[in-house]
Amino acid sequence: MKTLEVHIIQSFPVTCLNRDDVGAPKSALFGGVERARVSSQSWKRAIRLMAKELAPNTFGGDRTRYIIPAMEKALEARGLATADAAKAARELANAAFGKADEKHEGAVKTLFYTSPLELEAVASAYCGETDDKKKVKAAIKVLQGSVKDKADIAIFGRMVADDHSLTVEGAGMFSHAIATHKTNSEIDFFTAVDDLKPEDSEGAGHMNTSEFNSACYYRYIALNLDLLNGKSHLECLSPDEIKQVVATFIRSSILAVPGARKNSMMGFNPPEYVLGTIRTGQPVSLVNAFEKPVKASGGGYVEESVRRLEEKFQWMEKTYGFKPSVVLRIPETGLDDFCKGLVDHV
Repeated sequence: MKTLEVHIIQSFPVTCLNRDDVGAPKSALFGGVERARVSSQSWKRAIRLMAKELAPNTFGGDRTRYIIPAMEKALEARGLATADAAKAARELANAAFGKADEKHEGAVKTLFYTSPLELEAVASAYCGETDDKKKVKAAIKVLQGSVKDKADIAIFGRMVADDHSLTVEGAGMFSHAIATHKTNSEIDFFTAVDDLKPEDSEGAGHMNTSEFNSACYYRYIALNLDLLNGKSHLECLSPDEIKQVVATFIRSSILAVPGARKNSMMGFNPPEYVLGTIRTGQPVSLVNAFEKPVKASGGGYVEESVRRLEEKFQWMEKTYGFKPSVVLRIPETGLDDFCKGLVDHV
């Protein structure tokens, strides 16, 4: 397996990037102490939204339950009458997209990850089949193939419980981000002033509490480059287009930040350190560099976290023979050159 790996050290003060069911920052026990945590799902969404903004022609996917109206439009564009398109869209939904939800107009019962070009291909196959009994089967088969705006589905994957043949294994692999050190959540008590309250009234217009933390995180992201080029992934793209996809993914992975409480806590700090490699072999996280929690000792967490990361990287090379063909680092290399340096070897 040819693997692209990115190891990130990223520090955030006073944030709640990812909340649990009671609104508190997520956490995890590691190395016997509590650490701040941001789930991979949370960061993946931020990454794919940024990738879509940067390269909408290749990262065109949408994950939605409201797929039937989009399917109807695609069928109408292929010449079907409105009534026939509506009927065909529901038929396809029940066969491939998770079954129509009778309680919500235009929705199916489960989220389905698809793209505009994929829906167009489905509509084309359906309308192009002359045998009515084979129309749905021909259309569904298209979902197993490759289209040019499906890069996000190829990287992040698609799970379809009703039809496993439509499942796409994600070429991207993401760890949960965890703090390199022990962390504790804190409580912010806040009040809001009523600007128009009578002068003789007392008290705040509103008061409440919210939890937050501050942490230096280790993040690990890997990309299976062999799988990415596969038949059900991005086989239809040219080598240059594949490189553009990978470059967009790397940039988004480094810069994207979950948007929770973005206006009140402004958690948009870019990484302090990024280690990028390309090598042959299974993906391997360096998180055990922080199994013993980093201690600040008045000097912060970033510097010691970077030292630990590099030390573990060298240990992995010496002990297990992990020898990357490419090794690049930010800030030794700027972001543009970092992306180019990795992409040139994809």
